[in-house]
Amino acid sequence: MRVKCIERDNSLPDITQNKIYSVYECEYKKNDEEINYNSFRIQDDYGSVIPYEAKYFKTVSNNNSNYVEKKIAEDEYKLTHKFISYSGFWSMFYEEDGTSLDDFWRAKKDIYIQEMSQDEMREILQGENQDERDFILELLMEIKDDYFIEDSIKIGRRQLKEWTTNHSLETLFLYISHFKNEEIDNFFIEYLSENEKGNDKLDRIVSDYFNN
Repeated sequence: MRVKCIERDNSLPDITQNKIYSVYECEYKKNDEEINYNSFRIQDDYGSVIPYEAKYFKTVSNNNSNYVEKKIAEDEYKLTHKFISYSGFWSMFYEEDGTSLDDFWRAKKDIYIQEMSQDEMREILQGENQDERDFILELLMEIKDDYFIEDSIKIGRRQLKEWTTNHSLETLFLYISHFKNEEIDNFFIEYLSENEKGNDKLDRIVSDYFNN
């Protein structure tokens, strides 16, 4: 499930109007098949996974069947992604206990694969949130999707041109190196010619690309 923030106030600094968020759990009332949402538990801009009142959002995607519904009161229900629907998950997650973090990432990947549009992925890849960018790139590697190779090369060229030591291009280079074509060859040759930019990790990725 994915929801879009349609309004916010000053008490909610960690969500952005018009931004789309993944829902890991929601609570709602259901009467005669009419559903009225009370809350959505999302990962906000700060990275916290907490419930927000449903009035600030509208549902934009609900095409994922991997959620488990549980009745919590008369006409009241909770819907949780199945990978994190077991008893005690949230307390374990906030304590980083057991397999909870891995289970959360599995749920996040599933939601992204099934419900995130290519335009959303491109926006993340081109954005400033490096953790989210790397998450998308790792996901693309896992499913062997080369759709964003051209975008990734453009991002790599731009960031190498603006090179600073706090840039981390390792995941981007790994994603690009998972595939082979002339454009990738040329990009890595360009990289090798710029000796003052990059680092040993990137050098190894490029070397492995040409030697395998």
